[in-house]
Amino acid sequence: MITARNYESERLLAVQRFLQYDFDLNENMQGLLKLAAELFETPAAFLTLMGENEQWFKVTRGFDVHTMPRLGSFCTEAIKNYDVMMVPDALTDARFANNPLVKNIPNIRFYAGSPLSTREGYNIGTICVMDNRCKEVSDDKKQLLSVLAKQAIHLMDLEITYKLLREKMQMVERQNKALRDIAHIQSHEFRGPLSTIMGLMNEIKDEGYSSPKENLVLMEHVIARLDEQIRVVVKSTEVARSIYTA
Repeated sequence: MITARNYESERLLAVQRFLQYDFDLNENMQGLLKLAAELFETPAAFLTLMGENEQWFKVTRGFDVHTMPRLGSFCTEAIKNYDVMMVPDALTDARFANNPLVKNIPNIRFYAGSPLSTREGYNIGTICVMDNRCKEVSDDKKQLLSVLAKQAIHLMDLEITYKLLREKMQMVERQNKALRDIAHIQSHEFRGPLSTIMGLMNEIKDEGYSSPKENLVLMEHVIARLDEQIRVVVKSTEVARSIYTA
């Protein structure tokens, strides 16, 4: 059973997945905000993520802001439901009438926000628009803002997928390098010591398994060298295995 506490802890984990990404560099995301601002004829539009105590503005248009306290923010209310939240006049809304952002600069009057809902159903933030003028908008525009929010979360998921794919490709390349190192050692480094050992063994056989001390000393040296190369192969194999199982 999912309780309110469980939901919030899982929601915050979902937020963490997206916090590290700089979505502001994504032209498609900028395009969504431009469309939202033009749709509602507002000077400002944002894509936000809502943490435990902070609100992060991951993509901004018309107003340069990065973070603000979660308490009392418009988007805190917006993520409580799955529908678009519309505030035609913040001064007449009991939730926001005394908000410093309403009473002071930037004197917010109009707000519209649609929650960014993950596939698991967690509202991690919003795509929203703001204005210092009151306004009423049609249900059609509200529906379009909801569509833009769905598109935004798809773009965010796609960004994460690309990053994970790049990381996986880098892991595969590291694994392939480790395997190439192993193959090189096996095909080159082993061949010399093994040939020397085989040659010495043939001499020992020819001498009826009675060989000068210098031959045995040489064999001991070659075997030690071979043992060293084997250790390198074992280490490279462990590296390749760790990359594969990461």
